[in-house]
Amino acid sequence: MSRGCTVQKEQIAPKQKRGAGKPPTPVRFSGEMLSVLSDIMSVESLDSVLQKIATTIAELFSIRALIICVLDENEQVFRVRAAYGYEGERAEQIKSITYSQERVSKDIDAKYQLAESVYFVRPGPEEFVKSDEPLYLDVKAITRPRTDAANWHELDYLKIVFTEREGGLKGFIEIEEPESRKVMNADTIETLRVFAELAGVAIENAKMYQKQVEIAQRTRYLSDIIAHDINNYNQAVTSYLHMALSKEIDPGRAVDYLERATTAAWSISELIQRADRLTTIEEEGGKNLGPVDLGEVLRESMAEVAREAAGKKAVFNIDLGKHRYFVSGNELVNEIFVNILENAVQYDAHESISVDLSVGEFFVDYRRYWCVSIADNGIGIPDSKKNVVFGRLGDENKGPPALGLGLSIVRTIVEAYHGMVWVEDRVPGDHSKGSVFRVALPMASLE
Repeated sequence: MSRGCTVQKEQIAPKQKRGAGKPPTPVRFSGEMLSVLSDIMSVESLDSVLQKIATTIAELFSIRALIICVLDENEQVFRVRAAYGYEGERAEQIKSITYSQERVSKDIDAKYQLAESVYFVRPGPEEFVKSDEPLYLDVKAITRPRTDAANWHELDYLKIVFTEREGGLKGFIEIEEPESRKVMNADTIETLRVFAELAGVAIENAKMYQKQVEIAQRTRYLSDIIAHDINNYNQAVTSYLHMALSKEIDPGRAVDYLERATTAAWSISELIQRADRLTTIEEEGGKNLGPVDLGEVLRESMAEVAREAAGKKAVFNIDLGKHRYFVSGNELVNEIFVNILENAVQYDAHESISVDLSVGEFFVDYRRYWCVSIADNGIGIPDSKKNVVFGRLGDENKGPPALGLGLSIVRTIVEAYHGMVWVEDRVPGDHSKGSVFRVALPMASLE
C-alpha cells in the first residue's frame, strides 16, 4: 500500500521545538489525560490496549477517524491493529492493511515534521492510490481543491510515531480526520504528542505482557504434547513387551517385539531431545543471520531424509537449474526442510513415495522472498488443522497436533528468520490428495 506524500511547506504549521520555550500542556486536557491514563496503562492483551487507546484519543481530541499501526517483527511491516470511526466490513478491510517500512520512512521525512514524532502529510489528488480508498470518509472529496491551508482536506493525515526505549520505531497513530475539519493548533498537537508517547509505553508494556502469556502457553503446549506422545510410546512399549512374554509366541517373533519395544523407548528420548531443541531454537534462532545457499540446503536435506528412509521407496524431484537462491539464515535452516520432508515420507502410505520441490519468487509489499514449495501425496491436512499443525498458540481446545514437534521447530526457525510458512491442499479443495508446504524466506544479497 502506498500513499503520495507531496506537500507544500507553506501549508504546514511551524515546527514545534521541545525544551526551552515549549508551550505548556493545555490545562483543559490535563485532568482528562490523568483520568484515562490509568485505564490505558492497565496490563492486558495488546489488541485490547490498542483499541482502548484509539477510542480514548478519538474522544479526548475530537477525532472523527484514526488508525493505530504496530510493527510486525516477524514480517517487518507495520500492520493496522486498531481503528476508530469505521464499522463492519470496512473496519475489517482496514485492519488487513500493511505499511512497508519504506512507505513509513517517506511519511516521516523531516519536511513534514510539525513537532518531535509528529508529521503532517498533505498529498495531492494525483498521488491518490486506489488501495487507499477504505481510509477516506468521503472519496469524492479527494479531487476537490484545497481552499484554505487551515482546513483539513480529505487527503490529509497526521502521523504520530512511537518508539521503543532504545529508540527503534515500533508503530504510529495516524489521524485521518478531526471532527472540526480544521488543522490542529500547536497546543493540541503538542498535547497529542505527549499522550501518544505515553500510549507508546502502554503498547510496549502490553507487548511484553503478551509475550509472557505466550511463553506460558508455549510451556503448557510443550507439556501437553510431550505427555501425550510419551503416553503413546509407553503404551507401545507395554504392548510389545506383553506380546513378547506371551507363552504361546514363537521365539523369533518375541525378539521382533522386543526390538519394537526398544525402538519405542528410544523415541521417548528423541522426543525430549526435540523439546529441548525447540526451546534452544526459540532463544537463539535469529542470531548470526547471513546469506545461505538455498539450493545447497535443499540438496543436503533431501539426501539426509533419503538415508533415514532407506527402507522406503522415496523419490525427491527438484530442478534448480543453474540459478542460485540466497536467503537470510544460519546453520538451523537445514532443520526446516528435513522436518517437512520427514513428515512427507512418514505420512505417505503409498508403496512408492514421490515428493516434488520447487523454488519461486514471492513478494509482500516491498519485501522479496524465495519461496520453497514441497508437494507430497500423503494423508493431507484438513482445513480445521492447517492453522494449528505448526503448533500455533490460541487454539487450546484442539489438543496437540498429530505431526508432533517437527513442524513447531519449522515455524520457530522460519519466524526467527522473518519468513513465513503455511500449508495448502495439493489438489485445491481436496485435502486427502496430499499437501503443499510453502516456506518463504527473505532474499539475501552476497554484497
